[in-house]
Amino acid sequence: MDFDKLDKLNDNELFDLQNQISEVIRKRNLEKGDIEEIIENSFNIGFPKVDGLGLNPWIENSLIICPGARIDKTKTRHVCKFIVIDEEWSWESPHMISDVIRRDQSSKNFRQHSITLVSPFEGMKVQVISQKSQQGKHLVEGVESFEFKNGKLEKTMTKSSRSREH
Repeated sequence: MDFDKLDKLNDNELFDLQNQISEVIRKRNLEKGDIEEIIENSFNIGFPKVDGLGLNPWIENSLIICPGARIDKTKTRHVCKFIVIDEEWSWESPHMISDVIRRDQSSKNFRQHSITLVSPFEGMKVQVISQKSQQGKHLVEGVESFEFKNGKLEKTMTKSSRSREH
């Protein structure tokens, strides 16, 4: 469809077209590959250290791979790193394809790692929130912001002044 034809559509028609395009991309992502295999590979890639918080999100097979983690240091302290997609936790995003959580209680302190697969759209905002919790209060250690553009995640900002509850 060329720009002139798109320019003649009213706002409702454009929003409807945008939703239809997102649904086609989501459907293709579901049909493209073995979701379980993508998740298994992502756990192996996304957490190079067993007790690590994981890498930043990346693109694979037209999906955004979102690693998340919580590592308890004591019963009242933990560090965590999770992904926000357009102001929603990745696992709550309407664009989420799959979310798998693995908990490890075999060591002295609880550890949790997750992989969330998200079907992206142009302009999608992605944030990596790193926090530490002490006695129930989350303190932000860092926020890295990305935008999905032309099939890639482009870093847009890094800051450390925000807190979110989870």
